[in-house]
Amino acid sequence: MYSFTEVFRRLWQPRRSLFWLMVALQLLSSGIVLFMQITDPPGGLRLVLSLMALVDSLLAWWLTVRLWRESAPPTPG
Repeated sequence: MYSFTEVFRRLWQPRRSLFWLMVALQLLSSGIVLFMQITDPPGGLRLVLSLMALVDSLLAWWLTVRLWRESAPPTPG
């Protein structure tokens, strides 16, 4: 089991562009959702914005998993 500091070190990598892309996608999807809650757009625009926020979140999740796997400690063997 990983400790909190090990998990944090594996995900917090500000020198890698992959980390900043993940952060930017998370902020973009959060911004889209915030915009939708504040403005209450009509149905068609709401659907498009919802799909954009969902795709951004899925891409950010995929980048997080990729960042996690690429920073894994070497396995003994």
